[in-house]
Amino acid sequence: MKRLILGIAEAIAALVLTIGAFTFFKACGEHDGKFMACHWAQNAVVLVGIVLTFLALVRIFIPEEKIKTGLAIGVFALSVSVIFIPGTAINLCMMDDMACHTTFKPAVIVVAAVTAVIALADVIAGYIKAKESK
Repeated sequence: MKRLILGIAEAIAALVLTIGAFTFFKACGEHDGKFMACHWAQNAVVLVGIVLTFLALVRIFIPEEKIKTGLAIGVFALSVSVIFIPGTAINLCMMDDMACHTTFKPAVIVVAAVTAVIALADVIAGYIKAKESK
């Protein structure tokens, strides 16, 4: 039951990252008919968020515990990596008061970190369950 709750929490956090990145904490929009670099960071976060959501949903429905743990490891690794997309892997706007710096980047970091913590707890729970079943 604990692993099911963790799996559902992973899926919800991944959905918040995916949907939030192009809605309520999106990066800067179009300026003078051009997209800023932060737009591409937003697209990358959405893409990784879609993959995270898919992995988390598959993880819920797979009955094999070892596969669940492997998928949780993947969710953890992707969650940590998405933290470094805005501002590190892909540059953001030059002005620090733009939405990409004030809203998008902090929100991505927080939501991805929460997702990583949930996934890590899931990995640990899977490891403990595997130890108990031996």
